Amino acid sequence: MDKKLSINNSIQTINEPSKKIEVIDNVDIIVVGGGVAGVAAAIAASGNDVKVCIIEKENCLGGLATLGLVAYYMPLCDGKGHKVIGGLGEELLRRSIKYGPGKIPDCWKGKSSIKERIKNRYKLYFNPASFMISLEELVLENNIKLYYDTRFCDVVLENNEIKAILIENKSGRCAILGKNIIDASGDADVCYKAGENVVSLRNNRKSGWFFSYDNSRMELHMLNDPLYEKLPSCIKTFSGDNWQDVSEISIQGRKMILKEILKLRESNKDIYPVLIPTIPQLRMTRRLKGNFELDEKDDKKFYRDSIGMTGDWRMPGPIYYIPFRCLVGNKLKNLITAGRCISVTNSAWDIIRAIPACAVTGEAAGTAALLSIKNNRDLYDINIITLQKKLKKRNVIIEKEFVNKN
Repeated sequence: MDKKLSINNSIQTINEPSKKIEVIDNVDIIVVGGGVAGVAAAIAASGNDVKVCIIEKENCLGGLATLGLVAYYMPLCDGKGHKVIGGLGEELLRRSIKYGPGKIPDCWKGKSSIKERIKNRYKLYFNPASFMISLEELVLENNIKLYYDTRFCDVVLENNEIKAILIENKSGRCAILGKNIIDASGDADVCYKAGENVVSLRNNRKSGWFFSYDNSRMELHMLNDPLYEKLPSCIKTFSGDNWQDVSEISIQGRKMILKEILKLRESNKDIYPVLIPTIPQLRMTRRLKGNFELDEKDDKKFYRDSIGMTGDWRMPGPIYYIPFRCLVGNKLKNLITAGRCISVTNSAWDIIRAIPACAVTGEAAGTAALLSIKNNRDLYDINIITLQKKLKKRNVIIEKEFVNKN
């Protein structure tokens, strides 16, 4: 029978006939998004005969860190000489330079003075292609199933629980059944489709990070409109939750790169772009709005349900404990968030979106999803002390004695 679409010209809509959707997989934990947060979540959730899959709309892992060319692994320390991130956050930093250039500061490789560590924050630059390869290797080593070129579309709900997610790829529209869902999409796509409360921002500025080559040297150029200043009306800002803005920020970013290249060629005719972003460099788009939102003013405020901590990549000094309650909403019992999707205020969003913090929340979300299945408990009702013990065994830093002395 031929497919038929009913078109209502008066209101410009199309009525698509309903159809049965094939269930192509049944797993324990579905991670939506293969950026750093999603990878950390999937790795933390894997093992012990638990089936985990990653749904990734692109064809490689890493998200903004790789395809977006944000090749800067931001600090794992507080800028005052103390390491505040361990676990997968630290492991992925090492992985980022496994097959390529990049150097961990010597003072963070072994014992050294606080003075030296204050001078040199625990950070590095990496090669995106190398990181891309090592992330995929790590995921496959952990027997995690990858769905590349696959876009999350919708959820199937029943009794405040996601029973399945709907996806589309080359095979068409399909469904995957799962017990727990981790929203690491970067844009809170699952939260939005599932009816959780979300917040969207339209303050993204165009960016044009790219690598150039001049027959002798490769160089990373980090272009963007001013990030924190008030912009004149002639400079547009963008949201990340509608197709027009996503398309336009991509186009404007490439125009920014071309303008810079033409400027550089005035003094060096041999220079040319060798690698440009293949995804839009959106910083903050849409996030969960839960019962609690971590705020920038919560510097050094400890929470009993802390699942990790992070410094502030922008300045030395601040430390933020991330409470578990930031990862879960208040409607769905088997949905948890990671990375840019978690519940924070707009001021804290800029801190939590960084690569190290994404790894921290990803590892916590994956560990929580695993415990939820093992103990047959809803995600927002898992035992926090048990979760913290599991994370500490993985070298996650939950709290620090030195905090009260700063």
